[in-house]
Amino acid sequence: EITSSAQNAKNLQRLRDGDPTLSHLTVGRGAFVYSYFGVDDDFGWLAYFIGRSQCLRELRIHYFPEGKEGHALVEGIARNQ
Repeated sequence: EITSSAQNAKNLQRLRDGDPTLSHLTVGRGAFVYSYFGVDDDFGWLAYFIGRSQCLRELRIHYFPEGKEGHALVEGIARNQ
């Protein structure tokens, strides 16, 4: 498993597959965000799929991971097509 949440797994698959309906994504913690990516999740995969996405038009970050995960997320965002 690369994520602790079924919803996050679905969103990662949608990013991976280039789902044109996934044009907005919110990364956050708590009940009021679209997609929860928490401490146990792999931000490297999220960053990789964000970097490859041609459909993602808006990314909101309400939680920014520290350390390697944060660095990976920044690199993935920088690679976004």
